[in-house]
Order: sequence, then structure tokens, then C-alpha cells
Amino acid sequence: MNILFVTQYDLANPDYGGPVFKVRYLSNYLANLGHNVSVVTVDDGKDDVKHLQDLRDSLHDRVSTIRLKTLWRYRAITLNPSVFSVVQRQVPTADIIHIFGFYDLLSPFVVRSARIHNVPYIIEPIGMFTPIVRSLLKKKIYHRLLGRRLVSEAECIIATSTQEKEELVSNGLKSQHIVIRRNGIDLSEFSNLPEHGQMRSRLGINPDERLLLYLSRLSSKKNPEMLMQVFAKLDLPKTKLVLAGPSESGYLEKLKLIRKELELENDIVFTGPLFGDEKISALVDADIFVLPSTNENFGNVIAESVAAGTPVVITNKCGIAPYIKDRVGLTVSPKQQELQQAIVTLLSDTSLYKKFELACSDVAKEFSWDQPAASMEQLYKKILTSQLL
Repeated sequence: MNILFVTQYDLANPDYGGPVFKVRYLSNYLANLGHNVSVVTVDDGKDDVKHLQDLRDSLHDRVSTIRLKTLWRYRAITLNPSVFSVVQRQVPTADIIHIFGFYDLLSPFVVRSARIHNVPYIIEPIGMFTPIVRSLLKKKIYHRLLGRRLVSEAECIIATSTQEKEELVSNGLKSQHIVIRRNGIDLSEFSNLPEHGQMRSRLGINPDERLLLYLSRLSSKKNPEMLMQVFAKLDLPKTKLVLAGPSESGYLEKLKLIRKELELENDIVFTGPLFGDEKISALVDADIFVLPSTNENFGNVIAESVAAGTPVVITNKCGIAPYIKDRVGLTVSPKQQELQQAIVTLLSDTSLYKKFELACSDVAKEFSWDQPAASMEQLYKKILTSQLL
């Protein structure tokens, strides 16, 4: 098959997190199954030589990328005039189109061409369909003018968890129109874990200190602010909280002010984004990985923590929670008291911690991309077969 992926996130910029790596990995795994994958994405103007080389090195020979020059940008939404000529070339040669994301100006042009050339398409909103934070009115206008038609004419909508499917249904989409396909991680990245202590050494954290790790975008919906408040109440000696990840809309400055107000400048550490070996080293060195999100359609980094052998404390608002609960970590509602109690429990109950730690390697195997990629291949074939009937 010739598969066309479309995403508003620049594949060469890892700061966008999960969506970028999802598209990369799924492309590669489908290429391993013998398919040709073309990815239409954007050039966000933040080209980094190392990131560009990492992108080239990370993709299978059967995967090609087209990065559209950006004329104008508003947050993640971009205006890319070259989309017209690219769509004219790419859509007619595609067997099927897979769109990742929702609020963008690429998809409407791609879908219009898909209708003209009778090419089926599916949409994977990656947790964006329901307006949650920022620009709620603008998102509702997008829904009315473009979004509803985009999803209604798609062959199906991909949800990455039961939680996301329920959110889509509650927002008016038909249950039978939604297919659940979980996310995955590349387990090969965790086959040879770095020696314990490398990240601690870089950050000046002693071996006898406990390390709580938050590793994700610094975004209000992921709740790092609440985690900092909880950490202050824990009042645990020889314990550090490390918050790693790119800042969204200047949120880091707010968090630094909170750290100052809590008088925890020496105990709360901001590292900025961590990728590749640095990210894995941080996960290996952590005693507990914590993600207190108020909404997370899946939560790939949670699976990565498990693959690194580190137990987790997460909220039940993470789509991955059913895989995690009482197997390799604790799940709680996004409330301060519950989060605080879960962290205390896992730090103090040695036998429970050891149980979760020992289970990590087996549970991690459940997060391979093999099964999700195979299920996507089957879905594509099913759609194409129904088109021929």
C-alpha cells in the first residue's frame, strides 16, 4: 500500500512530544510490513541540525517526509501555501490517508482532494477533538466550520484508549464510527539501559537522595503545578523533584515563580526538554515517575518509564491507566490529597515498590508497536476492500 500520513507537527522538532514520535514509529513499523509511507508535515522554522539528522536517521527507507514551508503561524496552526501543489501530487497516488491531529489548516485541503480522487481517509485526533484548554471559542468555531464535516466523512476515527473513545462519543460522534488502537513505544530503545546515576550526576543529585520525575510538556492540563504543591507538603528529606520537558506558552516562568514561593529552589529542578539517551537516563535514575494529568489520551512516556524499570504514580485521566493500575504503579484521581498519599505509599511500602519494579519488564512488552501497526494494516485493508465492493 501507499499510505499518506498528514500531521501539523514538524517531525524534525521533538519538542512536540508524543505526536511526533507516534508518527515516526508507526511509519517505520508499517514500512517494516512492506508499505510505502509518505508524511506531509510542516517546517516550523526551528530547524536544528542535530534534530534534522536524528529525523533522517530514525526513518525507514520506505518512509519519506515532505516538510511544508510555513508562511504564518498561530500556536500549532500554520499557513503553508505549498500544500496545494503537494496535495495535487501526493493524494492521487495514495491508497489511503491517515490524518493525525485536528485543529489545523492542512487537513481540509487534503480531505478536499481526497474526495475528488476518491481516496479514503481516517482521522486520529490524538486527544484534541474535545476543547479543553486555551482558545475554546476558536476551537468551537473550527468545529462548526470545518471539524464536523472532516470527521463525519472520514472512514473512521482512531482513539488510543477507551477513555478517549468515551470523550469522542460524549461530543457527538457515533460509537460504531470509532476504532480503538493503542499507542506503542520502541522497545529496542530500552534493550540496553544506561548505567544508573548518569542523570543524577549531571544534575548534582546524590545517590542517597530520592528522585521524583515528571517528564512531559510543561502544560497546565498535565498538572505540574499541583505536583509541586504536593511535593511541598510531602516535606521529605533528601528528596528532589525533577520536572523535565518543553514549556508550553511560557508556562515554565509561572512554575519558577511557584517554586520560589514554596522556597524549594534547591529541591525542585527544571531541566528543559530531554530526548534520546538523556530521557532514558532520567527515567532509569528516577525512583518514581509521576504524571498528574487532568486529561491524557494515552501517555506514551508512562510506558517508557515502565520500560526503563521505574514504577509510576499517574492519574486515572491517563488513557494508559488500565494497563498500569496496581501492576507497575498506582493510579489516582487528579486531586492533591490522593496524589500525595500515593507517592507516600510507594516510597514507604518497600514490598509494593519491589513488586511493581519486578513487573515492569513483563508489562513493558505489552507496549510494543508491533500489534498497533498490524491492526492499522488490517484496518487499512478492510477499508480498501469495502471501497472495492
